[in-house]
Formats: sequence, C-alpha cells, structure tokens
Amino acid sequence: MKNKAVILAAGIGSRLYPITKVMPKSLVKVCDKEILKYQIQGYLNAKIEEKDISIVTGYRTNDFKMYLDKNYPQVKIIENTDYLTTNNMYSLYLALNSLKDESFDYLFINNADCLYEEKMMFDFVNCDFENAIACEINSYIDESMKIITDEQNRIINIAKTISQSDAAGVSIDLYKYSKQASIELYNIVRDFIEVKQDLKQWTEVAFPYLFKKVSVYPFDIKHRKWVEVDNIDDLILADKKFSDFDYKSKSAYICDLDGTLFIGQTPIKDAVDFIKKNDNNFDFYFLTNNTSKTPQIYVDKLKKAGIKCDLSQITTPLYPLIDYIKEKGFNSVYVVANKEVKEFLKMSLNSVDFSFDKDKNQAIVLTYDTDITYEKLKNICILLNSRDDIEYLATHEDVFCPTEEGNIPDIGSFIGLIKNTVSKSPTKVFGKPSKNLIESIIRKYGKENIAIVGDRIYTDKKLADNSKIDFIAVLSGETTRFDISQCESCKYVLKTFGDFD
Repeated sequence: MKNKAVILAAGIGSRLYPITKVMPKSLVKVCDKEILKYQIQGYLNAKIEEKDISIVTGYRTNDFKMYLDKNYPQVKIIENTDYLTTNNMYSLYLALNSLKDESFDYLFINNADCLYEEKMMFDFVNCDFENAIACEINSYIDESMKIITDEQNRIINIAKTISQSDAAGVSIDLYKYSKQASIELYNIVRDFIEVKQDLKQWTEVAFPYLFKKVSVYPFDIKHRKWVEVDNIDDLILADKKFSDFDYKSKSAYICDLDGTLFIGQTPIKDAVDFIKKNDNNFDFYFLTNNTSKTPQIYVDKLKKAGIKCDLSQITTPLYPLIDYIKEKGFNSVYVVANKEVKEFLKMSLNSVDFSFDKDKNQAIVLTYDTDITYEKLKNICILLNSRDDIEYLATHEDVFCPTEEGNIPDIGSFIGLIKNTVSKSPTKVFGKPSKNLIESIIRKYGKENIAIVGDRIYTDKKLADNSKIDFIAVLSGETTRFDISQCESCKYVLKTFGDFD
C-alpha cells in the first residue's frame, strides 16, 4: 500500500509571538522535541516513507530547509511564496496539485501546529475507514473545528461555529482520504482558488462539499493525547501533556524561593499550597541566591506562609562563602552587605575584620547589599584598581530581583557597574549555578530522586544541568516560555510549581 502525507506549515503563527518572531511555530520544541517532529515521526512509525511526506512552507522557509536537511532530508518542501496573502486552503491546493499525477492509495493531511500521540497516529493511518477525520468524540473545544454526523455516523459538516448541542466532537486536524476522495478534494479546492479566486479560506471550508461526494467517518481517538498550539497557554498545556516526567517518583524537591514560591513578600499561592499539601510525600529544600537576607529570615518567611521548615532546609550562598573564607584563612575582608547579613557572617567569622582597608584587605565580598552606597562601590573599585592580588568574591550573579512592584536591581547590576568601571569581574561566585550548593542533598538522595524547581534559566536550570538533575521551569517569575524556546528543553514547564494536574 502506498500512502502520502501532507503537512500544512506555511503560516506565521502570530498568536505565539514573540517565539514565532525567531522560528516557525512547528519548530518550537515541546519536551525537547519539535512540534513538527511529533508529526513526521508519527507518520514514519505508521510506515509512511520519508520520501512520501511533503511539507508546505511559507514563513521562514529557510528554517525548515535547514531542519529537514539535518533530520529528514527526503521530506519534500513545497513553498507557498504567497503565504502572507493566502490561507491554508491555498497551501493544500499547492500540495494536491503537486500530487495529482502521482500514484497512491491514501493521502494524510494535517496542520503543522498539532502534536499527536505516536500510537494514535499509527492507529489512524491503519484504520479501516477509506476516508476519515481523527476526532475526539463527545468533546467540545471553542477554538477547534467541530463535526456534525448523520444517523449512519457519516460526517456532514465541519466548522468552528458549530454549537455544542449539535457537535459530535472536535476534529484534531488530521485527515485521511482515499485517492478518489483526494481527486474530488483537489477539484473542489481548485474551484475556490482558480475560479472563485478565493485564496483566504481554511482547508476545512472545502470539506462539506467533499462530504456530499464521498462518505467520511470520524475516527475516535478515545481521549488520547493531542494539542493544537495556537498560543502560549496551548504551548504550556503541550509541555504538560507530552512530558514523561513523573513528579510522584521524586523523593525531594529543591525549590528556588524568589519567583518560584514568592514574588517579593507575597507567597505564590498554588506553589505554597502544593508544598503544604505534600509535606508528608516529599522532602523540600529551599534554595535562594538572595543574600540580602539571612537563613533565619527565610525560615520565618516560609513559616508565615504556612510551610513547615527549619534551618537545615535552607540553602544559600552565604554558607559556602563562610566555608571558603575559613579555608583560605583570611583575617581582613571588605564585606559589602547590609547590617543583618554582616551580623550573620560575623557569627561564623568573628575573628575576621570586615572593614575597608586598602592595604590589609585580602578579599572583597560582594553580597546583594540592599544598603548599597556610592561609597561602598567606590571602595570596591579602589581595591580592584590598586591590588592585583586581592580576591573578588560574589555571592551570586542575579541581575535583578522580582518584587510585587516589578524587577529591582540585584547584585548582578552592581557587578556590571563595577566591570564597566574597572574592567574586572568576580574571581569566584558561590551561588547558583554552582553545584557545591546542593552536594550534600545529592549525597543524601541520589540525583535521580531529586528535581530542582526554579524560574531562572541562567541560574536554576544551569544548576540542574551542572548537577545532572531534572529541572522544572516555572513561569511565575523571571523566565517566559520564549526564554525556554531559546534553550535546551526543560524536563517540565509549569505556570506555577504544583500545577501538575
């Protein structure tokens, strides 16, 4: 049996902006796999040969060419150069026109912005129907095409505007037509394009005309996994549905604080509720780069939000900083920190002088100093200008801190200012993404039994990558889904921590 497949991928995907400013929608990754790959692999798994798959492209065609050359070199590209002034019926017209003289038994058509479960695609390709539309029966989704069936279960209409009372289910934009039905469809589509000069119709507008000529049946996917990605919310839904991550399999979660559990002083309710609800199911550790506060302040903050914890569960760069100063045997360190943090450090480093001394200081320690002054910044620059032997230590490198009133400068802003002034950067940084922060937790549980939860790609995810631990990205703080599209995929992407179901 000879089968052909056509994937319609010419559109801009404007509702997924800004991601689609830099890549076509169907090349966006979901769970470390391009949306397009779900479709191509589904067809290949169903024994449709790579050379029998065609993709109609338009927007950013060169991106498709590079991707296909690298991954699926036999897949054929049909370019719709008029993608800005046409809709996907015109793309289908181009595809059907290219196939009109070819021999095949069945033609499969799908829109490129859908993800499908591979086994479901296999079953659909090999179903007994001559002509079929893959549907989720007894489902109703506002944005999806709905179907109406007659008493013989034949589809008699398909449209977005069908009411819930009339709809038998929703189409998942995956179609199977015999050679004869494909000829009929080509004639219908050609009439729209060549005779009526109507270039801006959806493919599905042609289908009711086809239903009058051939019998087309719904193939019930029985609620198996699929997602049509129109916007960011759909993309996040796809991240959840198609992830193989089992959150219940973990023994412990290492949770970032700012942006993950709190925005400023305000708890992120869903995240906090998840921890409270699962206090007996998992061990929770709380990791922060924020060195404007002492560990006890975080214990109090978490308890105020209703989370049980003690100092043993708090991880902060202040701890490895203290260990490093002791290990080096420093006795004069210029510490740039607020009053509370200085007092905390002094408790463990009571023999070390923290004051500025151009001649005696052996190191500079820069924290997220919420009492930062011009005088402090000037002193750092004086030491760096005059002393090549001095160590320049930073607790972390976060550029800004999220608050209820928006982002405010964090230590990374101070580091940038100093670098622009004296052209020097810290010689050592203790916070995320240094895996030294969590080595004791890794030893206790093992890497496979831990996941890190955070809102920053360049610190939280990098820490997970450095430690070879699963990472859950949350979109409640700094990181957006656009940021995730620009990096290697995360194990799981959630709006907020705990949004697993």
